[in-house]
Amino acid sequence: MRVIPPLEVTDARLTSSTVPDAVAATYDGATNYGVGDLAGAATTYGNPQSVFRSLQTPNTGNTQVEGAFWTFAGLVYPVWSGASSAAIGGIVTDLATNSLYESLVASNNFALDNVADDIAKWKYIGKTNRFRMFDYSRSEPTITGQTLTIVFAAGKRMNAMGLKGMKANAFDITVTSVLGGGTVRTASGSLNTRDTQTWSDYFFGEFGTIPSLAYFDIPPYTDAIVTITLTSTSSPVEIGAIVFGTFVFIGRTIQSTSSDVLNFSTVERDEDGNAILTPRRNVPKSRQQVLCAKSNVNKVIDVREKLNATPALWYGLADSTDGYFDAVTILGIYKAFEINTDTPLDAIVSLELEEV
Repeated sequence: MRVIPPLEVTDARLTSSTVPDAVAATYDGATNYGVGDLAGAATTYGNPQSVFRSLQTPNTGNTQVEGAFWTFAGLVYPVWSGASSAAIGGIVTDLATNSLYESLVASNNFALDNVADDIAKWKYIGKTNRFRMFDYSRSEPTITGQTLTIVFAAGKRMNAMGLKGMKANAFDITVTSVLGGGTVRTASGSLNTRDTQTWSDYFFGEFGTIPSLAYFDIPPYTDAIVTITLTSTSSPVEIGAIVFGTFVFIGRTIQSTSSDVLNFSTVERDEDGNAILTPRRNVPKSRQQVLCAKSNVNKVIDVREKLNATPALWYGLADSTDGYFDAVTILGIYKAFEINTDTPLDAIVSLELEEV
């Protein structure tokens, strides 16, 4: 069992991202766009804009649809302004905190420095699309075009990273460091997978994609720069979370480990007995027992205190190719963290983990 307490991802640390965070220039068919240029349809205050990224130079007069000339980059909302008015349900961006707020009243132009200052008029609804993958208290993924690239510089030592909730077909990770002499860690490959238990599966089974990756061997240079690229062949890239940090080894996961869910769907029946099904999300949870060395107990107690009501990335297994890897991986909080010291050399740590 290893846990990665997440480093906070700020604008300063996220030095580059292909996911837009603010409204782009209005698309003009007469403009000659170059590779990487952003543009989108005109939008009004409080309403979303679909931003597209140019894939070619020159790019003039080509309709903004997914194809050879343009790719979808993400959905953004206008930056909050006290000089503009939002309708009920209008959504605005606060770039100071990379957050989205929904207007609760009509003609909402309350002139505050920060929309969060008036909860009667503005409702916080989550992080911007760019930062959703770094909001570990919610389960909303970042969704972008067929390629996502981020560059992260922690500015301090770290030795681990985890990616969870991926929907992509390939990945590429590079870690560079001037102190380390250049490239110090690389990883790349296909995320496509297919479980073939029978001949029918082999010939007709559908392909899926690997949802999670973990690396616990990042060279801990203070100037390390991590570049991550996810690509998809036909659909938008989605990523639920990317976590950077220094992992803590709790111990070896042993027997009695289980994977379960909290099911928030409801089933009701009318007067004739017909089922009325209301599907809602499942929240994964896991119970795990860990054999912890006596010499490591004080460190584990410290981790328990630091992660009280704090989301972290918990790994029952370190090998992301293991068939049980995703079943015992949780991005969330602990509901129980019991340390049993009945044995003289090793403690038994009983964990109940629940995703946020």
